[in-house]
Amino acid sequence: MDASLVSFFAKSWVNRLEEPYRSKYSLSDLQGKLDILSQELPSRFTDSIKKILEELPLIFVPTYPLVLTHTDLCEMNIIVDPDRGGITGIVDWDEAKVLPFGMSLWGFQNMLGFMNSTGWHYHENSSRLRSLFWDIFYQNVGVVSSDERRAIQIAERAGLLFRYGFTREDGVSERPANEQDSSIKYLDALLLGLDN
Repeated sequence: MDASLVSFFAKSWVNRLEEPYRSKYSLSDLQGKLDILSQELPSRFTDSIKKILEELPLIFVPTYPLVLTHTDLCEMNIIVDPDRGGITGIVDWDEAKVLPFGMSLWGFQNMLGFMNSTGWHYHENSSRLRSLFWDIFYQNVGVVSSDERRAIQIAERAGLLFRYGFTREDGVSERPANEQDSSIKYLDALLLGLDN
C-alpha cells in the first residue's frame, strides 16, 4: 500500500486544530441529521444508525481532534503520480469543513473496491490493505487510546452516512437517499460491511 494516503490522515490527526477552531457541526446538528436518516433510510440501516447515535458524543470530547476535513475525498479529487503511484495532491477543497477526525474516511473505504452495475466489489486484497492502512496510521500517530479508536470508528461510520445517506436534489438541497439512489448501494456495502 502506498503510504501517502495513510500519511494524509495521520498528519491531520497529529496536526489537529486547536482553539479557537470549532466543528462546523455541533453534536446536536449531527444527531439531528442522523435522526432524519434513521427515519427515512431503508430499515436495514436503523440498527447501525442507532449504535452511531449512542456513541456519537465520543467524537465531541475535548481531547478528540478537530481537523480540516475534505468533504469530497473521492478518486476524482486525488492526484496520483502515474509512475510511482503515490499521491501528489488533493484538489477540490471548496467545501472543506472543520469536523471531528475520521468523517472523511469513507474516501479510504471507496479505494478498497469498486461499484459497477452488479453492485459493490471489494478488491481481492482489501482486507490486507485495510489492516495495513491502520497499522501504518497507528505507527505514524503514536498512542491512540481505546476510546479514541472507537471514536474513529464512529466518525468513519457517521461520515459514510452523511456521504451516502443524503443525496442532492438540485445540486444544492439534500434529501435522504432512497432505494432508487445509487448511494444506497454504497451504504449497503460500506456501512453494513463495517458493521459485520
